[in-house]
Amino acid sequence: MTIRKLFPDEAPKLAGHLARLTHDERALRFMGGLDDEAVEAYCERLNWFRTVVLGFFDEGVLRGAVELHVADSHFPILCEAALTVETAWQDHGTATELLRRALVIARNRSARAVQLNCIGDNFRIQHVAQKFGAHFCCDAGQSVAEIATAAPTYLSVCQEVLDDALGWMNLWSEQISPRRPAFA
Repeated sequence: MTIRKLFPDEAPKLAGHLARLTHDERALRFMGGLDDEAVEAYCERLNWFRTVVLGFFDEGVLRGAVELHVADSHFPILCEAALTVETAWQDHGTATELLRRALVIARNRSARAVQLNCIGDNFRIQHVAQKFGAHFCCDAGQSVAEIATAAPTYLSVCQEVLDDALGWMNLWSEQISPRRPAFA
């Protein structure tokens, strides 16, 4: 298991992950249904200067992601987060860890808060966000919450650096170590 930041040239990995979501999961992520072509176009249009994408990889395949977008140009900034985890990897703390790391990144970029938008009955994301102090307000079937972030500190910067280093070390070790045969 590896969690790390994605590079812009890894947009096809994000598109592949989003394409593997079930119809219902994709509808929850995009607040409506998108076909594979629309998902691919969305990933190609991502503004990587205003977006950080963290990915959860299992055996080299992207299985979960959190997209952290700078939502406005005012300072202090507001970021928006969009979180997805494929079905088989849900209920293992993956979404919680992805959101935790996204909050550290937002904090280190002096964001005042991270906003989450979801369909009102998306109880999974609401449960994860509530672990970090989110309180959702529901209006016309849409729920919105903001998670306040503190000012960056030396420790928060060190946490992001450590998370990055561990992610890249895991990637490197997965690349060079031979696959172990499964035991029968």
